[in-house]
Amino acid sequence: MIGTKTSIKIDFETLDLMTAHPFGISSSTSVSSKNVLVKLAYGEHVGFGEAAPAKYHNETQDTVMTVLSSIREADILGDDPFAIQSVSDAMDKHIAMNNAAKSGVEMAMHDLAGKIAGKSTRSMLGLAGLKIPITDFTIGIDSLEMVEKKVREAMAAGYKILKVKQGTSYDRQIVKTIRRLAPDMPLRVDANGAWTPKQAIEMAKFLHDNEVQFIEQPLPKIASREDFRLVRQQSPLPIFADESISKASDVARLADCIDGVVVKLAKTGGLLEALRVIHTARAHGMQVMIGCMIESSIGITAAAHIAPLVDHLDLDGAMLLASDPFHGATYSNGYLELRDLPGLGVTPR
Repeated sequence: MIGTKTSIKIDFETLDLMTAHPFGISSSTSVSSKNVLVKLAYGEHVGFGEAAPAKYHNETQDTVMTVLSSIREADILGDDPFAIQSVSDAMDKHIAMNNAAKSGVEMAMHDLAGKIAGKSTRSMLGLAGLKIPITDFTIGIDSLEMVEKKVREAMAAGYKILKVKQGTSYDRQIVKTIRRLAPDMPLRVDANGAWTPKQAIEMAKFLHDNEVQFIEQPLPKIASREDFRLVRQQSPLPIFADESISKASDVARLADCIDGVVVKLAKTGGLLEALRVIHTARAHGMQVMIGCMIESSIGITAAAHIAPLVDHLDLDGAMLLASDPFHGATYSNGYLELRDLPGLGVTPR
């Protein structure tokens, strides 16, 4: 089939996803996620990808659509669906940044290649047969009454680990509310860059007393190495960086200032750079967590294929939706279970 030099055709469309509840982080509250669905066609096969842009990474649905149009016009995809790294390199040369858009394309290439080969993406990457860690479920910023409602719903649904967003004037009350309802449940905290170094250190001590596992992105995205190092030195809890880490080079830059990194495909530009981020973090003795944006099962399932390589999972984006238009990895007793299908294993509902 490849010998016929069939070209890879790209198509894309908006993918607007509504959340079951308003989802609040320190910088904003949203009721929807404006993503982009990417489709790559090669002969009879179609690969799916999803771009999940974030404004704090200078991407929107409109910028993604523009970048994908440019990639199509530049004829970057070529005629070899297995040349994923080559296409990724070509996209980087064509346009800087815009990692969510590139991730949607690369994700679809992995799906396409797997479907052509008749193998799952995890098998194509050599990761078949490995166990995926338990994923957490996120409690977004809200009123204390709504936080209590969300926690009760999460417990009733059988979630085993909670992650709570912080960055309010009542952060401690939020944690106390959760601990009252779920005194023994593993708990993580994500400040999304809301705290100063002094606030982060003070909160770290309080969170340690409330048996929180670790803190994610306590400082702003542009915080200095010195500020991260100061917080890490004085915090009784491990400090993970999320917004400050996109590529493997960012890991090396903060290597002696943090304890762990959060990998997201929308930040790395795809699975291949995500693997490099993971391996770089491991080389520096760091813990690794895979996170997500508010995404359908396309983006969540793609990340789940490399999940065996990390310590912690935060792949609940599709579980936060009012309705998921795709069927992919399913949640069961704390774990995400991948379907036994070629490629990503995602199908439209």
